[in-house]
Amino acid sequence: MLLATLIFLLFAFVCLGMEIAWAIGAACLGYMVVGLLVSDDTVPFVLVPHMFLDGVDSFALLAIPLFIFAGELMSETGVTHRLVRFAQTFVGHIRGGLANVAVTSNFIMSGVSGSAIADAAATGTVLIPQMVRKGYPVRFASAVVAASSTVGPIIPPSISFVLLGSIVNLSVGKLFLAGVFPGVLMSLSMFLLTYFIARRRGYAVEPLASWNERFAALLSAALPLLAPVIVVRAMSIGLTTPTEAAALLVVYIILLGFFAYRTLTLHRFLKCASNAALVSSIIMLTVGTAQLFSALSVREQFGELLTHGMLAISGNVHVLLLLFNVLLLVLGTFMEPLPLMLVLGPIVFPLFQGLGVDPIQLGVIFVINVVLGLVTPPVGIILNVVGVIGRVDPMDVFWDMIPYLAVLTLVLMMVTYWPALSLWLPSVLM
Repeated sequence: MLLATLIFLLFAFVCLGMEIAWAIGAACLGYMVVGLLVSDDTVPFVLVPHMFLDGVDSFALLAIPLFIFAGELMSETGVTHRLVRFAQTFVGHIRGGLANVAVTSNFIMSGVSGSAIADAAATGTVLIPQMVRKGYPVRFASAVVAASSTVGPIIPPSISFVLLGSIVNLSVGKLFLAGVFPGVLMSLSMFLLTYFIARRRGYAVEPLASWNERFAALLSAALPLLAPVIVVRAMSIGLTTPTEAAALLVVYIILLGFFAYRTLTLHRFLKCASNAALVSSIIMLTVGTAQLFSALSVREQFGELLTHGMLAISGNVHVLLLLFNVLLLVLGTFMEPLPLMLVLGPIVFPLFQGLGVDPIQLGVIFVINVVLGLVTPPVGIILNVVGVIGRVDPMDVFWDMIPYLAVLTLVLMMVTYWPALSLWLPSVLM
């Protein structure tokens, strides 16, 4: 009864539109109140702050505000415009024009920010108005930016991998490397799809850039392009932990802004720091309340019940992986990635490890699923972001995104049933 109360209250508060951190906390509070009324064996309220602090007291989680800070600095220093211009000179002349530039720009940006939402906002602000002026329908322009931004949490560095690694005690460095090939495959599939859509609809292309223009764009973007190389290389050789790599990335972007480009002022620096602190506080509040929810779920044996339920359907690991994907895709339509990872991560990873699934591969599967939830209604945070930028209804964007969701789901299935796609690189480098 108490477990049903906990889950019912969580879904009820989420459906009422309550912020997810407060919804989780309120559900836990309701569980404890009902426990006091119907049972003598309940959780003392004095343990609540201890459970909350246990959730946020993690060295790995320090990487999150640092990556967020790096993303804010990247926007303020003009790195986004340099990377977009670089992509435009090399792929803008291919059928699809600026739509292909959006896919390529988001792939490059993913190696710096680690956040799909940040990438969608940064590239969308630059490219959506340009695409509309070139004759692209605003729905399609917004859909391309939204879909291509989903690569952000897959290509290292990734905030989602940092979170998942700290939640289920996995190597964040291995997760970073495991996301490289799936992320490349996601971008390549969207690039090809964009080419065929643009060819069928007759969308404009950009003028072919000269090699001098390409060289100038490469020089302009060279220093930002080094950022992901430095981060991944530093971790792969054991020089830094992911948290230290995040700090290294922040220092690198600061040096670019103050000394290389001279676009970063003290006022802009403080603005970036305050924005990063605000976003980080919301994430950490969610982490803390979700830790409390996880502890109560373990107390009520939610993991055992879910495990027995899945095994009752089938004992075949391939069928269970398919069910797992479907479950995450459905839950992702109305739940954000962070609570999904916090609530389900500690439950499903032991189950699939017992069935022989590598936890690193499962981590990539998990993150791809929850990222796709960012572009599916009714929540669809990225849909709302590009909708605001393009001044278009998010549902209109979603209908144009369906072909992209189809190819991304196909990549998800490849990652699910072809382990080497995600496991080969970390096995070689680490």
